[in-house]
Amino acid sequence: MVSWGIRMAISGTVPLIWGLATNHVSDAVWIALTAEAISWVEMKGSFNWRVRTLFIGALLALFWGALGTLTGDSIVLSVLFMFVAAFVATLLKNLGDRASGLAICVYLMYIICNAYPDRDTPDVKHRILTIAIGTAWPIIVGISASLLMPVQQPFRRQIALIWRSISVLVDTITRSAVDPKARHDIYLKEKEVRTAIDHSFEFYGRMAHQGSATKDNRQYQLLLLRKNAALVAVNVIAIADEMEHIAIQTLDEALRVKAATLFSALEEAVSRISVFVLTLKAEEKLLAISQINRLKKLTALIKAYPLEEGHKQTIAINRILQLTGRTVKLLESAVQRVELMGDDVPVFKSYSLVKTMFVLQPRKIAGNIKTLAHVNTLAFRFALRSAIAASIAMLIFKFFKIDHGYWIPFSLMIVIQPYFGATLKKAVDRVFGTLLGGIVGSLLLLLPTGIYLKESVMFVTFVLMVYYVRKNYAIAVFVVTVNLVLLFNIDHSYSNQILIYRGLCTIGGSLLAVVSGFALLPAWDEKWLPTHLASAVKANYDYFTGTFFSKVNNWTKNKRVAESKNSDVFDSFNRYMEEPGKEKTEAYYDIITCNVRITRDLNTINIEQEEKKTINSQPDAAQQAILNECLQLFHDILPSLHELNHHVDNNPIVVDGNTPPPFRLNEVQIVSLEKLRIELKALKADLLNLTI
Repeated sequence: MVSWGIRMAISGTVPLIWGLATNHVSDAVWIALTAEAISWVEMKGSFNWRVRTLFIGALLALFWGALGTLTGDSIVLSVLFMFVAAFVATLLKNLGDRASGLAICVYLMYIICNAYPDRDTPDVKHRILTIAIGTAWPIIVGISASLLMPVQQPFRRQIALIWRSISVLVDTITRSAVDPKARHDIYLKEKEVRTAIDHSFEFYGRMAHQGSATKDNRQYQLLLLRKNAALVAVNVIAIADEMEHIAIQTLDEALRVKAATLFSALEEAVSRISVFVLTLKAEEKLLAISQINRLKKLTALIKAYPLEEGHKQTIAINRILQLTGRTVKLLESAVQRVELMGDDVPVFKSYSLVKTMFVLQPRKIAGNIKTLAHVNTLAFRFALRSAIAASIAMLIFKFFKIDHGYWIPFSLMIVIQPYFGATLKKAVDRVFGTLLGGIVGSLLLLLPTGIYLKESVMFVTFVLMVYYVRKNYAIAVFVVTVNLVLLFNIDHSYSNQILIYRGLCTIGGSLLAVVSGFALLPAWDEKWLPTHLASAVKANYDYFTGTFFSKVNNWTKNKRVAESKNSDVFDSFNRYMEEPGKEKTEAYYDIITCNVRITRDLNTINIEQEEKKTINSQPDAAQQAILNECLQLFHDILPSLHELNHHVDNNPIVVDGNTPPPFRLNEVQIVSLEKLRIELKALKADLLNLTI
């Protein structure tokens, strides 16, 4: 985040220094504004991806900046193209982190250029030229920074974030042993692990079993390293489940100390691997190996501790030790994968000129457009709501000729969110952040103009607004607003009138965004929660049938899909509970947690199967009967899912009775399957009550 902020600061500040030094302040402001818009494009992913997104952002900024300049004198054209710009920008925001920066290139450039149009042809050409220079400069800065970057560093960073989130999860599990209130946080931290894995797949969609086809050994080893991290997360969650069967206070003090040290060593080992993956430093490797060896010794010590045979807690402790032993092997494998990867060479040594020239492949751009076109109904409604609200804001600004009225549509585009009820607090934070930023920015105009204090403050704001965009969005909005106020008044003095105009326009745009959440195609999770719930349960059905009734068991993919769907429905439930209106039902929560436990049971079954040294024979009659019962329970559930979400197919798979599942279950797998059957019965009853 800091490097991103510095990149933006250089892109935005250097043109201003040039403008002040050469007395071309007006041109410098337009160059800096354009450079700032493009610098919001987050440079994640490979060098190809970075260059491609920078060029796409430059094209969008140039096009919408020119369009805003040409339409600024016409109310009709301004409102019409504001509708199009807001619609396109919102669709881009719906695509996630990769495209949210592109959205800023659209609406920021259009709104500001439209507010300050040029009438004469020479002036229009000059404006477009300055915007073009503004698009070229951040591309030069971004590519220059990326050329020095090691080729696989972005991928390594994504994987390091997964390992770091696992270490936080281990710490939360440790605290939950002595603080029952922390048990609720376990699922939240598990979601963070899932989110880190999903973000990695957004930029590196290839999976480990597909990596063997690539000629790049570094990337192949990293794909296996990511799979290692995902498997470690599964084991850690299984450890958390076993912890629920242990009353820590009843254990001997000596055993409690050893257990606490064991978890501390596990957390530290995972954390050290996270740092080693990112830095590739030999000293970090030594620290990671040291913690892994410490983990082995502690596991052996606890195994040697005398425990009561057959006791429920003893069984749970032994299971934890078994899972820890498997985790140790995965941690050792992770260190080995980094070693096998070898040195990571800089981009400029890896990419030839010819390869770089073809980085903007038409096929890739066509794929991006296709992805943008495939939006669900919710995304379309949000884009339409944003477009209508932004058009109204632009109409108010233009029709009443409000001084600095462009802050109305600009504030609206910042504040507006897809879910009103669930994001009201965030919207309020944005309102106050934007308002206070406008006030503080205007007060900073009191600084003397001759000693470059405002320029220095602007450099700092460039860094801070990027740093806080993920940590605290209210602060980020505040800093962004301060930055824009200073940018457009770099050579002007403070004015009470400007401060009042900006404050009122910011409040007006923010209120319009809030009102549009009620009045314009509102999206309430009361409606969308059942859809997410049905999709999550259906994902577990696919996971179950893929495990036991499919010739090819790509269980890691099914696991990832099921856990992502669980996260979606959990987020939707939280938004639903925060929505204003009639009394809420908590029946959804029981179904959601039940479905999460089903996913965990399936994870345990599959991770156990991965550990088997030989292929087992087929299940016996008793195991087959349980599997068939579970399958039938899923089939009984499908009609209820179809009622909740008509897009869910309620036709069960056809299973050949002469083709039994492919493997015999061990004792741990049988226990998990029994638990899964119990959960399915509860799920079936709860879904029937919900759909009646």
